[in-house]
Amino acid sequence: MRPVTRPPLHALGLSLIQLLLALGLLAALATLALPGFQDVLDRARVDTMRMQLLSAFAAARSTAISRRHAVSVCASEDGRQCSQDWSAGWLIYRDHRRQDQPAGADDVLHYQPGQRARGVHASATSGRPYLRYGANGRSLGSNLTIALCVRGERRGEVIVNNHGRARSQTHRTHEPCP
Repeated sequence: MRPVTRPPLHALGLSLIQLLLALGLLAALATLALPGFQDVLDRARVDTMRMQLLSAFAAARSTAISRRHAVSVCASEDGRQCSQDWSAGWLIYRDHRRQDQPAGADDVLHYQPGQRARGVHASATSGRPYLRYGANGRSLGSNLTIALCVRGERRGEVIVNNHGRARSQTHRTHEPCP
């Protein structure tokens, strides 16, 4: 029978210097990968907001058609009043009197907080703060374009035509934001 041999005590683990070298190498690799990863995160945030806006516009249009009365979507920071900054959030409300604001809290159908804190900025063309759908589902007013930007670069947009149909597109090139 052979005796069992054990490795020497110094070979059982890692030394502190080896551990620090491995952590340093890992930190250097993470620093190199961070800019590319940040771009992926930015695209994901813009795509999320783009899809949320498309969904909100489709829901507002569907509600206007099914309830047979005007429904509006506007930028909102607090979920009660309309504002200019679409990146702060938006709300859908019944618009019986064709006003630029909800008449009361009971008219607000849905509020979606925005992603302003995550670096995405969204602004409408010519400062248009709301989108109004008539009972037939048509957009009342001119075309609406919401530009989606990250760090001063336009990354996408949501466009609603006069018929009330919403579409979106993404930008892979580096265009300045309006």
